Amino acid sequence: MKVSSETKISALIRENPAAIEAIISVSPRFSKLRNPLLRGILASRTSLDDAARIGKCEIGLLFKALEAIGFETGTVLNMPEEISHKAVHPAIQEAIRRSRVTSLDVRPTLDRGGDPFNEIIGELALLPEGFALQVINSFEPTPLINIARNKGFESWVDSHYDDEVHTYFIKVGDEKEENPQDEWVFEISFQEHEKRLSDRMNDIRYLDVRDLEMPLPMITILKELEDLDEKSALYVHHKKIPRYLLPELRDRNFRVWITTIDDENVKLLIHR
Repeated sequence: MKVSSETKISALIRENPAAIEAIISVSPRFSKLRNPLLRGILASRTSLDDAARIGKCEIGLLFKALEAIGFETGTVLNMPEEISHKAVHPAIQEAIRRSRVTSLDVRPTLDRGGDPFNEIIGELALLPEGFALQVINSFEPTPLINIARNKGFESWVDSHYDDEVHTYFIKVGDEKEENPQDEWVFEISFQEHEKRLSDRMNDIRYLDVRDLEMPLPMITILKELEDLDEKSALYVHHKKIPRYLLPELRDRNFRVWITTIDDENVKLLIHR
């Protein structure tokens, strides 16, 4: 397999699972790849260029480690740091310089099996103009970054720390309006849901994630969708509307129909 700076970590691991240890050998910052839960969230969204930024290393070192286990790599271009790695947005720099930063550590919420999505979105909504929100987590929250970007927020991920990742958000623009023709999430009644279910009864896979701790529900759903053919649908029993999952479904060209039965019972029907 020939790889480039844009090759996703998940593609490398599918081709050769030894890629996990090869990448970790370049920097201990990549040791999170050994955790299947974190790997399930991060690997499919992280390119080799992203990994070089996160690991604070030259991408050529990653190429060399992958060549050692049989991958074919291209020429590494010596791009300037400000081009090859995402720079800190000036508004975030200014907020940090002026100590206009509020902090939110979501690790305790995750440790309890909770979902910090609404907590973070609530903090972003209350953020004063010119202030940044610092979210402390154990991994880079890629889905959250994508959601916040659509709400007008710029972000910067600071991964200098061994056991935690600091992600800064600041409002710089207006929320993007969704194009009605591009809708992919539909909240429907129980009766509508039952009708859609009966119409596709012979082409449905069933999945219950209600007893799984975060972030296993999202990982399990995405893994099931990887093998779902064009004619099939995935029917998911969930405890809540999975806000982190929704933009991931859009990126993978899936649509989802959601029915809320009660506070602990949500049904999802997912298909292309």
